[in-house]
Amino acid sequence: MLHITNGDSANGYLKRIGILGQFQAWQDALHEGKITAHTDLTIISERRSHFLAEYFCLDLKTVQAKFAKRDDVFGGWPINEPMTLWLTPELFDALIGLQFLAWYRDSGRAIEQLNIVMLPEYLPPQDLTAAEIINHYQSRFSPSAEFFQLAEQVWLGLVTSLDMLERTLALDFKYWPNLKPAMLRYLEEKRLNHGYNRTQWQIIEALANGPLSLAQLFGANQNQEEVAFMGDLSFWCLLEQMRDIININTDECILHHEIEFYHLHQCQLNAQGLALL
Repeated sequence: MLHITNGDSANGYLKRIGILGQFQAWQDALHEGKITAHTDLTIISERRSHFLAEYFCLDLKTVQAKFAKRDDVFGGWPINEPMTLWLTPELFDALIGLQFLAWYRDSGRAIEQLNIVMLPEYLPPQDLTAAEIINHYQSRFSPSAEFFQLAEQVWLGLVTSLDMLERTLALDFKYWPNLKPAMLRYLEEKRLNHGYNRTQWQIIEALANGPLSLAQLFGANQNQEEVAFMGDLSFWCLLEQMRDIININTDECILHHEIEFYHLHQCQLNAQGLALL
């Protein structure tokens, strides 16, 4: 069994609680940047590795190596051996799931060899016990043709245009209930309101009453989410882009620091930012 999750911490947790098999994280923050309609992993990895390395200020060869490892696992997995996709309610997982399912469909693999585990919260979980996670795993299901049809329609909207994606919200999401609110949240992140997306407005509103440390601001943003999805690195990248309206008490780029850095440094709205309110 090959288990597909959103990251290494999820894989480590599942191993610790006794889920057997091989584990592979999809390794991509698809809410950042453009999502290609291609399902060839070589093309996907080449495009995404260059974007992620530049956007997150990462070493390109390191990013490429991670994608190459992932692609080798999927490319070498026997076509008659099962896979299990783990899905949580967050946008991060919804996007990974849609891209994985598009790849799976085009790979020629049988639907019967795919299992889906739908969890009510994140991995590693905060409220669910290991026994409850195992119970969800034991209740995994092979997706129906209707499930795949829904995923295919939403995927097509996702890689075509925001307007087309919005039109898919009229579909029946009973086969994947968490997908609809995730796509709504994606639209809020991609569409701008007076030049800023939802996360940026949450940042502005969190700073309305005065300065916060970077760590406090990240927590305040997470608290405004119905289902939090954004990792801290994505958040710091977005905050760096807002220096025209937010004063940060360091000129140093705020990416890739130890945790103490984010507690020591503060930010606040400048006059231009306050005017937005």
